[in-house]
Amino acid sequence: MDATIVRALTGPRDHPVLSIVRVYRAEVADQRDACTDTARLARWFGTVTGDPARVGDTFGAALSDDPDDRATGRVLRCADDEVAVEWSWQGEATSVISARFRPVDDNRTELTLRHELAEPDHAVGYGGGWEQVLQSLARALGAASPDAPGDEDSEGGAAEVWLTITRAPLELERTLDADAQRVWAALATEEGLRSWWWKHWDDVTIEADVRRGGAYRIEAPGAGIVLDGRYLDVVPPAGGRAGRLSMTWRWSDADGTSADEAVDIHVHTGGGAADDAPGAGAASGTRVVVRHSGPWADDAPAESYRQGWEFTLGALGDAL
Repeated sequence: MDATIVRALTGPRDHPVLSIVRVYRAEVADQRDACTDTARLARWFGTVTGDPARVGDTFGAALSDDPDDRATGRVLRCADDEVAVEWSWQGEATSVISARFRPVDDNRTELTLRHELAEPDHAVGYGGGWEQVLQSLARALGAASPDAPGDEDSEGGAAEVWLTITRAPLELERTLDADAQRVWAALATEEGLRSWWWKHWDDVTIEADVRRGGAYRIEAPGAGIVLDGRYLDVVPPAGGRAGRLSMTWRWSDADGTSADEAVDIHVHTGGGAADDAPGAGAASGTRVVVRHSGPWADDAPAESYRQGWEFTLGALGDAL
């Protein structure tokens, strides 16, 4: 099994989204069955009651012997490559959990677990807890590494990482003198990115499959930089609704390669007006909000990225 775990924190501060990507030595059908069959779930996740087989079905889940460790849920999506449920643990505000399955090769599957939280204070606990659960899934599939940490060490170590990720993400915004559709095309198409991204270098190559689950790769050989990742959300602006582009972010240069970073870009119609405010669609310009997160123990990486994003958004404004 490829035990590499990719973590990503996206979404707004009050409704964070945790994404964890892990590859398992299992076929897609087997992986999906392990995540949906109640008998198999009991071996690694918890005792699920009810018959959650179709959209709208409700269920309960006992996650341990503790009588208070209980959750309830409802099926939202049930496709061959993705399942999603509403979720409430111990009476917390309802959140949404999804699992997407992507074949890597004939006998390996990439699982992307995504938790859209309604209560931000639970981010660290859920981050550590989900990684412990995913390690249990590896054992249930017979794909766990013999030197994998125990449950307590796995959860504790992961929670420490999530604590740094959630500590102080970088946030900045800029209002651009262009409509939202033009801004979105510049950000969310390969052709659009090529028209402005790192244009101060003449050897940049860009490949971008801009769809959920699609990959991107940007190289600047002369500067010794490679930037790559996968798109987690691609939601165009429409009808006054903000567009959203979320992605994992891996920066490689002579100093090494970053890990567990993510970028969330919101494209708001109207320069500064809330999307649902009266007349927002008529306001001039487009407000772009960038949120960049990573496991940064201090503020230095965020400040470095702030300078980079200010320069980059300036280049986007000039191009538009």
